[in-house]
Amino acid sequence: MGIRSASGGDRWVAGAGLAAAFAALPLPSHAHSAELAAVLAVGAIAALAGFRWGLAVLVAAEVFLVAAVWPLAILARPPSVAAQIAVVIACAGAVPGMIRLARGGDELIDLLGVSGRWRRPTARALVVASGALWTWPALVGHA
Repeated sequence: MGIRSASGGDRWVAGAGLAAAFAALPLPSHAHSAELAAVLAVGAIAALAGFRWGLAVLVAAEVFLVAAVWPLAILARPPSVAAQIAVVIACAGAVPGMIRLARGGDELIDLLGVSGRWRRPTARALVVASGALWTWPALVGHA
């Protein structure tokens, strides 16, 4: 979990995460979206610097950031066009990290300390938990 050179895929995930953080920072504070964007930015910069733990922080922050900001574009009344554009950029920037999580999220699994036969079930549970977290604002009906 030490420093290493960031690979092309890592740089792509980190760069997209950094763009998502920058898009989410000016949004109205909702469900700690500014704090989540700051954590996402720190994780992205650490990943760009070659720290493997940065990718784990980045992916975890993206999960929570998407859950925090998407209601601003859909459920808020009246929706602001500028906020909708920022939310779309933030959610689109989170896509590479979400794909990485869906493929197993090795960095996040390592950070959690899971090893052996529990790696795959833990990765699947994280994907299911992410989906539940993203749908929660729509189920409770408020932004």
